[in-house]
Amino acid sequence: MEKIYKTVNIDGDEISYFRIGKGEPLLLLHGALADNRMWNTHSEILSKHFDVIVPTQRHFGKNGPSDKPFGIETHTSDILKLLEELEIESIHVVAWSYGADIALNLATKVPNKLTSLYVYEPGYPGCLDDDEMKTFGTDANEMFGPIFYAVQEQKLDEAVELLIDGSGNSKGYFQQQSKQLRKEQLENKNSLPLQLSQIEQPNLNKEALFQITTRSCVAYGEYTRDLFKVVSQSVYSNLQNSAINEVRNATHMYPMEKPIEFSERVRFFIQK
Repeated sequence: MEKIYKTVNIDGDEISYFRIGKGEPLLLLHGALADNRMWNTHSEILSKHFDVIVPTQRHFGKNGPSDKPFGIETHTSDILKLLEELEIESIHVVAWSYGADIALNLATKVPNKLTSLYVYEPGYPGCLDDDEMKTFGTDANEMFGPIFYAVQEQKLDEAVELLIDGSGNSKGYFQQQSKQLRKEQLENKNSLPLQLSQIEQPNLNKEALFQITTRSCVAYGEYTRDLFKVVSQSVYSNLQNSAINEVRNATHMYPMEKPIEFSERVRFFIQK
């Protein structure tokens, strides 16, 4: 099935997306150092069952620089406007990492628009209690300290490698990936300083999450880092209508490591 590539003007910037398949609408949201290319394999699999819509979010990929803020609120607003432009009344949402934070924020704003919600390892700590926040902070400092330093020194290639190594929970993980994945991540390196300096603070606390009634699943890897695990478990515990899934032998990078397996998990959840 052929992908249809288009752009839409949102608040003065061209936002790119592709669409493939027929059926109920399904939105795929990428995370950090990525763009809609990360979903190429997933979308082809899922297009056999769904009308798959895959945007590259503002500041990422080939969208180019923007004078608009980088943050969860801005990206959520962009997705809402994209869905309005496409006249989508209801949609399944699947999201990874930073994209999962956007998806959860979207669910707090338009819960009736989301048919289902599948998030893999959100990272925004708005719903953590004090003990959880200590766990998150310790691991976040260990992972992101060197990344902040590399960005300050304008060593963005090094910062990209550190972030991917940290996300894969293994030194050398970046270099072990395919050449294409490394290329895509490095092509998104200019988004990293923006992501690390974002100041928007979405309302993703316990009370806000509890208001989400969309049927949802929160998934995380067996071998993921503490910061992603503690957020995933806390998000699940604060949602009303949610399942939780620990994926065996997986880290934060699971959706890109095993796109076929990930896509089947998504399809099973949506269609069960």
